[in-house]
Amino acid sequence: MMLEWIPEQWMMFIQEKWWLILLALVAAIIVLNVVKTVLKWVLIIGIVGALGFYGVNYTDQLAAMGDQVLSEAKEQAFQVILDQAVNAEYKANEDGTFSVFTESLRLEGKEGSNEVKLFWRDIPVGTFQIDAAIEAFLEQAKQGQ
Repeated sequence: MMLEWIPEQWMMFIQEKWWLILLALVAAIIVLNVVKTVLKWVLIIGIVGALGFYGVNYTDQLAAMGDQVLSEAKEQAFQVILDQAVNAEYKANEDGTFSVFTESLRLEGKEGSNEVKLFWRDIPVGTFQIDAAIEAFLEQAKQGQ
């Protein structure tokens, strides 16, 4: 493809903000046709610079949106887990670790730790910080012993 030299963040920026680029192009054409002094080149450089600055910082905005989506997905997933807490089985081990089992998932952790490992159908999903939803799930599972 001919556009392989364009970094991925710029391609995302072009695809998602094409209207902003079109608006900047129209503004640049108007400035070129209306303004007849050196000021027009200052304005053109300002428009291109602002568009470039926004495009460079677009990756940070995408990362922030990604973090927000991941946080929301995690919250929704743990809400489903919390709904299964009624049937959860809590098992405390002699070495200070614990496991919580439901029909489809398993949480493992160590007493006093602020992290748990999540397994879905015995497939490791990841390690998560214990937040309010996980704490509520663990408390519900302990009460169901």
